[in-house]
Amino acid sequence: MTYILNPNIALRGWRLVPRAYYSYGHGGANGLTEEEFEILKKCDGETGLPASPLLDNLISQKLCRLANVGDKLDDWQRYKFCDNRYFPSVNWAVTGKCNFNCRHCFNAADNSRNMSEFTWGHCLDFIRQLDECGVQNVALTGGEPMIHPNFMDICREFERRGMRIEELTTNGSFITRKMLEEFSVFREKPLFKLSFDGIGHHDWFRDRQGAENEVIEKIKLLREFNFRVRIQTNVHRGNAETILPTAKLMDSLGVEQIRIIRTTEAPRWEEKGKGLCLGVTEYYDFALDFVKKYLSENLMIAADIWQVIQILPRTHSYHHRPVEGGTHKYRDSFPVCRGARGQIAVTPEGDILPCNQMSGWFKKHGIRMGNVHETPLKELLSGGDYLDSVCYTVGELQKENPKCQTCPHWKLCLGGCRATGIIFGGGYKNYDPIKCVYFDSYLEKFAALFNENNENSENWRCVDDI
Repeated sequence: MTYILNPNIALRGWRLVPRAYYSYGHGGANGLTEEEFEILKKCDGETGLPASPLLDNLISQKLCRLANVGDKLDDWQRYKFCDNRYFPSVNWAVTGKCNFNCRHCFNAADNSRNMSEFTWGHCLDFIRQLDECGVQNVALTGGEPMIHPNFMDICREFERRGMRIEELTTNGSFITRKMLEEFSVFREKPLFKLSFDGIGHHDWFRDRQGAENEVIEKIKLLREFNFRVRIQTNVHRGNAETILPTAKLMDSLGVEQIRIIRTTEAPRWEEKGKGLCLGVTEYYDFALDFVKKYLSENLMIAADIWQVIQILPRTHSYHHRPVEGGTHKYRDSFPVCRGARGQIAVTPEGDILPCNQMSGWFKKHGIRMGNVHETPLKELLSGGDYLDSVCYTVGELQKENPKCQTCPHWKLCLGGCRATGIIFGGGYKNYDPIKCVYFDSYLEKFAALFNENNENSENWRCVDDI
């Protein structure tokens, strides 16, 4: 009998992970035993295989099936060994250009506009390298990614190669009905992440008259085509009172999540937002007040408050965002940022960094960890400053920071966020002091909110290992 991989399965291998598979639409790769791998390699529609309990198990997992006459694997499915370390995703800023002039832009090292951009030739070469390195999932950002003259060509090339455009971060200006019609026939619809910074406030923050009404109309258009939409909202002293009404508006429009982000001390915001940045305890207090009111509204929109808490009303569950580890699953070998370890960040200039949200800070301080125009991506993912940074472990960070060695919250915190560790702690290898404030003074306050708001229903479920 002959068998074939199911059409959403592709075999891959990397240094340290030589036998694995991607399941299209499910993020990271999954490891295989040698025996499983050898069977799946023969599921090509041509090679005969004897029946076995292991084959039956792989069929039950929907990794393969009995082949029909004429079945063939496509190029994306065939086994590919990538001679570099494993990275499943990329966050690629294809351009620094933007039709807005946002007051907080984290890509900016100063007040000047970023005019850097990948040429079409560089785009094709970089996409080829991503494919060769086994990167499967793509998040496109900018600047404004849709301002790139070859934006749809970039998307088509990823689709042609079987690579998944997971999300698009955009201000929404260039979304059209024609674009959505084309995305609708892609193998999977991308998630759209749009910026909206408060009712009556968005135009000022984005320095663009009419931006607020425009993005609302684009959200309606996206929902008409059944695209998933998430909203990213910056909060500061000037718009804090607008955030709950904004969440209610977005809930009524069918937006699935509002992500509320403390407008952080990036270089441009330090200059343009003087006096508006929320202090650390001020931000936590804002979040407490927001969550209490949010829970009383019975909204269906999920709320993710950056570095504070994520609330998922559809599953009646919540997650303390600073809890990155767990008392029962802790390992010294955890990377200090699992997001950075799994997702390559690339700037419009081609620099490779642990975190695109800190690109302006790195640029301002002249820190470079490699550039994809100067060094092959495979080499950057095999050794050097970039790989050393994203593979830096929590065990190593604890040794560098005596305070973490005696902290009772260490196995939950794991040193905190690298971006805020840089800003408030002084460097990538420093602990994040704002998490100390959270664990010492706010963890129990947030947990109490969920018990207080469930008198007439089952308790909310905390998904953290604490």
